[in-house]
Amino acid sequence: MSQRRETRGSNKNRRPGAHIGRALKLWMLAEFGDGITAPCSFCECPLFFSTLTKDLYPVPARRGGRYRKGNVRPACMGCNARDGAVQRAAEAAKRRARLARRRELYALRRSAAI
Repeated sequence: MSQRRETRGSNKNRRPGAHIGRALKLWMLAEFGDGITAPCSFCECPLFFSTLTKDLYPVPARRGGRYRKGNVRPACMGCNARDGAVQRAAEAAKRRARLARRRELYALRRSAAI
């Protein structure tokens, strides 16, 4: 009995192979559009098979989202890239605010201890 062990550098959420990616694109064109075109989820511009990109929604990849039919939506390249940048900026702002609160609490404790 051999057990498969994950290697150290394995990625559980790797992108699908080419054939699965094409099938997902065709499914999105049929599900969200008319089979030939589908609107972008953000800017509503028409997307064809060649311009369509997969956006992981509602669960992004960084939170464990997978490339499955219930977790993808069509997006153009510009909107898809911008969406990720907006999410990263929002998370960075939350981290900065949390750090500022910690610094304030630390300063209050230091002044109360003196």
